[in-house]
Amino acid sequence: MLKNEIQKVIARNTLLKVHLISGETYTGVCELKGISDSLYINTGQNCIKVPFWTIKRIKVM
Repeated sequence: MLKNEIQKVIARNTLLKVHLISGETYTGVCELKGISDSLYINTGQNCIKVPFWTIKRIKVM
């Protein structure tokens, strides 16, 4: 379910705020590469690879 929501947001190329179960929050343009179960978040300074199971919630900016 969460992966489908993220795919819709990625198609619109909008900013996404990602809250992780660890308490960290990242904001950036996201992309999926290949068939991996990870989300890549480009924050403008870094590109962070986040496994889907660590995502608590997402918010479209």
